[in-house]
Amino acid sequence: MRLLVLLTTAALVAASCSSSDAEPAADVEADVSIDPGALATGRLSIEGQSVDYVTIAPDGFLPGDAAPVLLAFPPGRQDFDTTQRVASQTYLTEAVARGWVVFSPAAPEGGTLWFDESGELLPAVLDWIETWVSPENGRFHVAGISNGGLSTFALAARVPDRVQSMLVFPGFPRTEDEIAAFPDLLDIPVRMFVGGNDPSWIAPMEAANEAMTELGIDSTIEIFEGEGHIITALSDGVRVFEELDAVRSFTR
Repeated sequence: MRLLVLLTTAALVAASCSSSDAEPAADVEADVSIDPGALATGRLSIEGQSVDYVTIAPDGFLPGDAAPVLLAFPPGRQDFDTTQRVASQTYLTEAVARGWVVFSPAAPEGGTLWFDESGELLPAVLDWIETWVSPENGRFHVAGISNGGLSTFALAARVPDRVQSMLVFPGFPRTEDEIAAFPDLLDIPVRMFVGGNDPSWIAPMEAANEAMTELGIDSTIEIFEGEGHIITALSDGVRVFEELDAVRSFTR
């Protein structure tokens, strides 16, 4: 049975402003669309910008339940068709089987990609997600493919205190500011995967891994020989969720 729960802007502001010093939440209007055991789609309105999204929830999930939560950034243009396709192919089966909630947002209509200016909307998106699911350990696991991997590093640099783990396949920090934020990732495990036939991504990922490892970050990189930019060996999501499950108990 599909569940539609109306979450008003007022509810979001109350949820996100826990002290008198907190900044007001962004203006978010949305119905959360959840289909336990399956994939559902919906739309957010954030500061007047429309964001189409995909949710995956395990069987029996009810709004307000606690669960490990994966924020999954799509690749390419981060359009809605790509977001749905990747969520269905890579995340759906394993997330349902393992009890994960997945939220995958397409880039805003008429906006930039998530690693660019649109990233300013993401803290409000995280606030809104927390109105209908309680993330395990109070933090989000974040993953992304290609431009989604770039978005993963951008989000972690912006709100490291809300990130439980990072997984990119592939992805790396794009800017000096994101590299300068590495010390804020000390308690966040980072897993990176790249195809052996993807040299333009191997080099910056290896450099990032070396820099993070030197700082004491739990960072690893694995090169899949014979694979290109899109790593087919990871497309079924099995290895992805094995890695995610392995870091669920990581504590600060």
